Amino acid sequence: MTYNVTRWGDSHKKLAKKYLERHRKLNPLPTDIMDWIKIARPKVENIEREFLTCPFWIPIYNDDHNYQMIMGGRQIYKSTACTDFIAHTATTQPGVQVCYVTYDQESLSSFSKQKLKIGTFLANKTLAKYLRHPGNIGEVSLKNNSTVYLVTDNYQYRHLEGKSPTLCIIDEAQYQDIEYFGRVHQTMMATKGKVKIFGIGGEAGSAYEKLWKETNQMEWYYDNPDWRERLQYDHNGLIIGLYLREVLKGRWIPQNPSVTSFQGYHIPQTMLATIPLTIQDAVEKYKIHPRFSIEGQKKILKGSEFDSHVMGGFYNSPHRPITKEMMDNCTKHYRYLSMLRDDEVRNLKKIFGNEITIAMGVDFGSGSSSVTAISIIILWRKSKRIQVAFIEKRPQENQLKQAQYIAELFESYSCDIGVGDLGYGANQIKIIQDGGHAIDTGELFEGVTDSKFFGCRSISDNTKPIQIFEQTTDEHGDQVGRVQIDKTSSIEYLIECMENVVYHPIFSSEKTRSRAKLIIPSKNDYEIDFLLEELSNITRKDLQNFERIISDPRQVPRKEYNHPPDSAMSLIYGIVALKVKEQTKWHWISA
Repeated sequence: MTYNVTRWGDSHKKLAKKYLERHRKLNPLPTDIMDWIKIARPKVENIEREFLTCPFWIPIYNDDHNYQMIMGGRQIYKSTACTDFIAHTATTQPGVQVCYVTYDQESLSSFSKQKLKIGTFLANKTLAKYLRHPGNIGEVSLKNNSTVYLVTDNYQYRHLEGKSPTLCIIDEAQYQDIEYFGRVHQTMMATKGKVKIFGIGGEAGSAYEKLWKETNQMEWYYDNPDWRERLQYDHNGLIIGLYLREVLKGRWIPQNPSVTSFQGYHIPQTMLATIPLTIQDAVEKYKIHPRFSIEGQKKILKGSEFDSHVMGGFYNSPHRPITKEMMDNCTKHYRYLSMLRDDEVRNLKKIFGNEITIAMGVDFGSGSSSVTAISIIILWRKSKRIQVAFIEKRPQENQLKQAQYIAELFESYSCDIGVGDLGYGANQIKIIQDGGHAIDTGELFEGVTDSKFFGCRSISDNTKPIQIFEQTTDEHGDQVGRVQIDKTSSIEYLIECMENVVYHPIFSSEKTRSRAKLIIPSKNDYEIDFLLEELSNITRKDLQNFERIISDPRQVPRKEYNHPPDSAMSLIYGIVALKVKEQTKWHWISA
């Protein structure tokens, strides 16, 4: 009897292949994420999952809104939530793309290898079946044809380009170029996917804080405000049991309820029953080191670290000198004031005469996407207060037409003095001073003279904050008035105007009388929103890495600012113009 070994071998391979395919078949997982957790990921780092100590996470998991921002302290289970959302979407929706974005390659590598591949997929038998192959740190490929991409936010989220994610996780958002967050949406125009933003607290006035303010800013409120008094302990510390379901009942309440399209959740460490408030409770009740209490952390951490890492809040940074409080002081008392029309300013000039000085500041734009910002301010001499009367941003336009507009605006507002940026406005300043012919009609228009409007150049010399050259010769051989300023000193004077207070004469209480020196009318938000945003974006260049500088006292850099945004710079030029007026009045040139 003959036996065909080759035929038997082929048959065996086919049977074995069918057997393996049958046993490796991917069983469908629940689409409800809480049911998915029970089946697919019942453990995290070999510890059984439970939400008894953190019931506030359940509404977040069940929230189906397209845009969520979860901001809180460290160790509040943000990383677990990130991996849950990624794995749930990738395993329950075949053939989709999920993107995870973090701030640097080291953070990306750690998350990809340890938290996602090992801690999420390989640590759970059900999820392990989905991994196609180990892959690299930037990509996790699944057998249901879904892919998880892991990238950094470098180059303004350029690594997201070319992808079409169904879900995008932005992790450690406080360290990212979040001002370019809008580009994330562009990758999801086809999928109409979801975005979930995770981070701790950050700098007050930053783009990250502005993003948080766009959410409904929800805070968790326990039904029983004395819930900590009802926690139970034994010789091992906090007892975690079913009694916590009743003790830790609560709900999320939005602090910005008018927003319905962007959900924001704030989770400070004080919300967690597993973290004691006091050093005494840590030792006597929780049986842990006192440093793990809120009080213990407050003693050892710097203020900014405690605010951001523990409380998940925002802190005032020396890197960003103009704070929200400073801007509030310039606006909150002036909800009854709006910007002024030219006839209203002329009328003030008639009434008050030399008791007020009206100044113009112009920051000329450069390039096709830039704008020219124009500010007109009023100095009230008796109180030494400065009021913003007019501010606008003009798009790129013909230089002659722009110069004519500024010259006519100068006259219509009865301006006494003006200063404009010579760097990008040399041609316009000459026309503003001398006048010219209208580009549309050819008619002659008057200039405001070089004794009223000065060109300005910036230098870096704080020993010469302002120099005025009333008669100098420019590159064309013409006599022109020119101002030279130290940029840092000029920016600091603006900051002082917002920070320093004067007293209103009609109020008796010193607290009530206190007013910021700079008046920003705020009756109409649309008139000042862009200005306030730009003021908050004035930053110090020498403190880009201020944490490193503080930790090394040998580094004492010269104070230096990044160039302010357009509107803020036009306001600075207006304030410079007031100084020019005062100094030229007495024929005094500062050196």
